Amino acid sequence: MRKLGIYLVITLGAILLAPFVIDQLFFFFFLGKIPFTNISLPAILMVIFWAIIVPSAIILRKSLSALFWEFISIAGEIAQRRINRKIRYFTPNQKSELILLSIYLLSNMKKSEPYDEIESQKLAPSMT
Repeated sequence: MRKLGIYLVITLGAILLAPFVIDQLFFFFFLGKIPFTNISLPAILMVIFWAIIVPSAIILRKSLSALFWEFISIAGEIAQRRINRKIRYFTPNQKSELILLSIYLLSNMKKSEPYDEIESQKLAPSMT
């Protein structure tokens, strides 16, 4: 699901940028003109460029894909750590003795009948 979202974002970005950069990319690929400048590369440089780029793209295709998804995985782990840290800091680390005592008393009151006499509770020495 995450890969589909990333593919959709990349596709949407390419569609939105295409009208602005497609002519520059065509000029670079076919004429050797550096995008957004008036500098044209000599034919020998374009031959060297294509002689290096095409085989390296074929060879590195799998490793670049794996590297890209590794970066996405690392970004997801960092986001998950941030979420876990927020949850961990939100939960209280120490419970107050008074809160625990009130929970105990309320649970005993709930168990007793309305007309029964509530028996006195034995408290810890620190609570008296």
